[in-house]
Amino acid sequence: MERIPSSDGAPSPLARPVTFGTDLPRAMTLASDTTASTLSGGNPRGRRLTGELPDPARLLAHANGRGEGPRSVLEQESDSENDIEFLPLTSPASGYLPRPHPEYAAPCVQELLPHEFFTEQDLVGHLRQLDESKVATATALDDLWDQRSELDPTNVINSLESYEDEPNPYTNATYEVFEVLKDGTAVRQHDKRDDSDDDILEAATVWGTIKEVNPRRNAVGRMTFLQEPSPLMLGAAHMTMAKHFDMDELFQQLVGTDGNKGKTKAFVNRAFEKDELHRRTFFFVFKYYTVVGEGLKPAPWQQYDNRPSDNRSPDHIDLAECSSILGLSLQGPHMKVVEGRNRRTRRNTRKGYVYDPFAPWHLLSIQCFPDDEHTMRGEEDDSKRFINGPYAFLDALVTEYRDAVKRYTGLNEMITKLITPPSEFMFNRKLRDKLLFEDQDFTYSRRYFWAYNTLGVINEGIKSMISAYLDTFNNDFWAGRHQTLWPHPRADSAEGRSYEFRMSSLRQDLERAVLDLHNMHAKNGRTRAEIRSLREQLFSGSSVKESRRAIEQGDNIKILTGVSMVFLPLTFVTSVFGITEFTISASDWRFPVTMVCVCVPFFIIIFILQTRGGMHAFKKCGNFLGRHLNRYLRAGSTRQHQVQHQGGQYHPSAGKRMLKRTQSGIPNGHAATTDPEKNARSPWPFLGKRRRRAGDLEVGR
Repeated sequence: MERIPSSDGAPSPLARPVTFGTDLPRAMTLASDTTASTLSGGNPRGRRLTGELPDPARLLAHANGRGEGPRSVLEQESDSENDIEFLPLTSPASGYLPRPHPEYAAPCVQELLPHEFFTEQDLVGHLRQLDESKVATATALDDLWDQRSELDPTNVINSLESYEDEPNPYTNATYEVFEVLKDGTAVRQHDKRDDSDDDILEAATVWGTIKEVNPRRNAVGRMTFLQEPSPLMLGAAHMTMAKHFDMDELFQQLVGTDGNKGKTKAFVNRAFEKDELHRRTFFFVFKYYTVVGEGLKPAPWQQYDNRPSDNRSPDHIDLAECSSILGLSLQGPHMKVVEGRNRRTRRNTRKGYVYDPFAPWHLLSIQCFPDDEHTMRGEEDDSKRFINGPYAFLDALVTEYRDAVKRYTGLNEMITKLITPPSEFMFNRKLRDKLLFEDQDFTYSRRYFWAYNTLGVINEGIKSMISAYLDTFNNDFWAGRHQTLWPHPRADSAEGRSYEFRMSSLRQDLERAVLDLHNMHAKNGRTRAEIRSLREQLFSGSSVKESRRAIEQGDNIKILTGVSMVFLPLTFVTSVFGITEFTISASDWRFPVTMVCVCVPFFIIIFILQTRGGMHAFKKCGNFLGRHLNRYLRAGSTRQHQVQHQGGQYHPSAGKRMLKRTQSGIPNGHAATTDPEKNARSPWPFLGKRRRRAGDLEVGR
């Protein structure tokens, strides 16, 4: 079956995959099609069965009921660097993705950002007026929060940037600021060549950049990236972005767990929020873990192992919590109003406000990763055209997901190296015994417990990151037809199709990153299975060793008991004959005779009880004597009760008597009589026969 390219433009290398039914025995790729050379324009490639795709890819492809999803660039664990990726399968009905109309270029934002300018006096005044009840803001600002009243408005930047007297946890802090013009190009605002020796931008330089927005009056958007920022720069961002974001809300998600439960979460469907500032802002919060870089220290509010290095084991992996915020703010009035249905009343009682995706915008990214592995924009990014705020947001989101994959890969490699036995164990017997049997410090039990549960927590974070993407961006969103999330004003026009085409590349990059997360989740699962196997082998070997040790101890106790049994009768006889009241001479014949008569039977009994047959016979004799003795005692007790009841005045002389045992085992006497006068004299005539008889017995007593 051939796919005929459209004649209104160049064929797109991107195709939309669909799900085929089970009646198709084999999937056909472009390499096997008759028009493969025309469509691909590259080297032909052999066929590949649909069943050869990795399981995570199929999971992602059908996660939302759609058969879409490109192959992962990190398919399973190792792919060749020169491997050429297949084009996704298509059907004739699906066609290609929309192409830009020849008369329309990709639309861009045309309205300019308002000019803003701030001074150090504004910064000090803003910090002093912060709400005292915002605990998360106070936590993020750290020492700056306590020094607000002591700030010097004339020299606030330089006074707070001296860290000579104490270790500086923000030595790897970097900052980037870009302004996007009407044609979509991003212009760098900060000076890339800083005066510092380690090429780290100083806070004073960055303050000089972020304190003024759109200084040349030609920008339609602004991108601000803060990597490992100091409290001073967080305070400056709080002031400069207060008009565009709810910074207290962002700081709450950054440093706390309220609302995100310590996992990655998307806050983008906010059209029905009560606060206008919330309705026009959209953000992702990323929460996961990373390995602390050498010589670096996490922020005070981040969770990490703060023990000194001399108290840690040599194989310790220094993990720390990392988090970031990626937010977008759209300016201007709302574009349209949508009505939402109340779930209880099922009526359209809520109003949602949708903002124009082509309005002026602000992008803010705050990354707190103590590993110095953040991605900086390079020269290859200078050619990108950011057509609007959502496009810039998704482009930054791709970077966040790729960085997460990179950090997760490093974590998996370090944990795998920690639990994998060295190859020398095949030749070193002592090393094998060390791996098989636990030592007194429980080294390997602690190691396997930590690695197994750490990978479990990491996998939970990966699942939340995947869900944040799949639950947010669906087909309607990528087509610009979503009701509330950045809908295109004219999605069905040529301009809308061009916009969809531009967004398709970001979609492919995002889904590739999500596939990589799926692969990493599966890889962590395999590592956990390996750890579980090693732990079971360790427990098995240690259990066998402990059982053997217990058997040896039992044998030693048996020997000790036998020796004590030899001296016990001897000690008894000598103690009796050693009493000073007895006048028995040493040559008296009674002493050796008594010694023999006591010790020899005792030794014979002990010897017999040491054998299994003797112990069995002794138990049978004991059970026989116990049964007969119990029967004799029970018969005597029954006769005694009968004698006592015969002399009781509550039993008449006439009538047949019988003894009946109750459930409690106490015999009750009942007279089988039908005397009506006896029943009339009973104080309980309305009760049954047995209950009346019991009452009569009580009266008789």
